[in-house]
Parts: sequence; C-alpha cells; structure tokens
Amino acid sequence: GALTPGASQLGVSLYLWEATCVAGKFFYGTSKSALINSEDAVIATQEATATIAGLTPGVKYFVQFRPDPADPSEGARSGIYYGRPTA
Repeated sequence: GALTPGASQLGVSLYLWEATCVAGKFFYGTSKSALINSEDAVIATQEATATIAGLTPGVKYFVQFRPDPADPSEGARSGIYYGRPTA
C-alpha cells in the first residue's frame, strides 16, 4: 500500500490480493483503533485507490481498506497505513 501526502489530503493506493473484490472503502482516523471516517474506493484490476481530502495538515492519519459487506471478499482487511497531509 502507498499513501501520498498532498495539501490537506492523502492519496491512497493498495494492491488487492482478492481478485473478486469489487467494492470497498478506506476507513481512516487519527488513531489506528478508531478508524471512524470512510472514503469510497475506486477499484480496477486488483487495485483500490482514493483521495481522502479535508484533512488537517501535519496530523498523522491511519488508513485501512475494507471490502463492502455484500462484496465476495467481505471480512478481508488490509494492513493499517499512515501518513501526514501537507499544508
């Protein structure tokens, strides 16, 4: 997985091992035990991407991908990644 910091945002890109995954979200927050916000992922050819905007520059954000409940890959989760948006 890769997080690319930008102005008040993080670009997220993740390779998906589950070829059947067609829908999911990136969950994020300022604590890895409280990923309470979400951003829909764009999924194409085993890659999930998103841009998470409206973030506070310099604050550390944690991000995890989870397939949607009705997805064939339901229950799978990525590792937890982190990054800090720039000003």
